[in-house]
Amino acid sequence: MLIRRQHESQHEHTESDGGYLASASDLMIGLLFVFIILVVVLALEQRRQQQAIDDQRARLIGAGDPLLVVTGAVGAALKKVLPNVKVDEKTGVISLPEDVLFARGSAQLSVSGKQVLTSAAEQLTIAMPCYVDNQRSGLECPLNPHRHEIETVFIEGHTDSVPYTVGAKDNFDLSLDRARAVEKVMVLSTPLAQYRNKATQPLFSFSAYADTRPLTNKNPTDAENRRVDLRIVLSYKPIEELIPALQISAPEQVGASK
Repeated sequence: MLIRRQHESQHEHTESDGGYLASASDLMIGLLFVFIILVVVLALEQRRQQQAIDDQRARLIGAGDPLLVVTGAVGAALKKVLPNVKVDEKTGVISLPEDVLFARGSAQLSVSGKQVLTSAAEQLTIAMPCYVDNQRSGLECPLNPHRHEIETVFIEGHTDSVPYTVGAKDNFDLSLDRARAVEKVMVLSTPLAQYRNKATQPLFSFSAYADTRPLTNKNPTDAENRRVDLRIVLSYKPIEELIPALQISAPEQVGASK
């Protein structure tokens, strides 16, 4: 009789342990299921964010390199009055044709040169405002959706390698005088003189190189080196401004992964 009761007690204890283990197993399976759902949701959210970044990057790349875009727009405007203007979108350099500006050894603009620069200034006042900080306000700029900005435009004077000596002046003085002559007619006497960059500094400046930067594959004495270049320099813009999707902060990313 005693043996039978002990057996029944052990049987009841075994059934109790089995029920407990079954409940614990069900709980673990439930938690595992919830964990799997969270992992899937997190993976989908990360994929969505990455897709948004990729889309923004694709749109940015599709819009082209900023310097190519801006230089191309400015160069196209100048070609309307200077068909022979040379535009290098990769370097941001636009070379004004030497044959309509200066005679050899001179910094005096020809009459036709002054007329051409005046017409060029008119074209620049049409093409540039969307790329200039103090001119863009209130404008519709469909050709500049990423709001690229010009930091400065250097008016660069050059000479050929033929020595120039007039008193104490040399080729550097001559190239500087040429740059300043272009600035006086094309900028200082036109609305371009009011153009300012983001730091409210004058947009146009000038520099002189004499014969130290001859054209590639040209003899240094060649008349084509007797030129004035416009070199476009763009304002630095952080990648976060170009691709807004990358503005997700580190704490937000960490929070999203919890």
